Amino acid sequence: MSKLVAIVGATGLQGGSVLKTLYAAGGYKIRALSRNPESDFAKSLATKYPDVEWVQADLNDASSLCKAFTGVDVVFAVPDFYQKDTLEKVSAGDKDAEFTQGKNIVDAAIDAGVKSIIYSSLDSMKQLSGGKYPDILHFEGKHKVEEYILSKSDKIKGYFIYLGV
Repeated sequence: MSKLVAIVGATGLQGGSVLKTLYAAGGYKIRALSRNPESDFAKSLATKYPDVEWVQADLNDASSLCKAFTGVDVVFAVPDFYQKDTLEKVSAGDKDAEFTQGKNIVDAAIDAGVKSIIYSSLDSMKQLSGGKYPDILHFEGKHKVEEYILSKSDKIKGYFIYLGV
């Protein structure tokens, strides 16, 4: 039986690359998550990848993620620091906006019974710089999510990738 893989951010660069690769490889059922699966771009991808199931999910809405992860074996996830509403939250002083998205993903995956998560992470610049660069928030948020996944290792198996560093 084919594994069902949910791809968070399937219309983005990383999620789109995972979508393209898994689709070409075959042997997987794919569920692509998008804030707006009715957008022109998502519809063009749905035409390009006709066997992919497209569902709406918002990283700031854990219930939409839990619903999207129902029946899923593996989640590929990367939070979207540069999403407009995330940047607005950061500008308003919420340094954990991206962490909140990632925590929502992890908690929803656990609640839905997902076995594994492949998470696109980054190292902590605060740690790497000995505290000199504590506020590189798109690194810190992703790193905090990785630590959160590791803290939940009794509930979900985490695998981590580091791209573009």
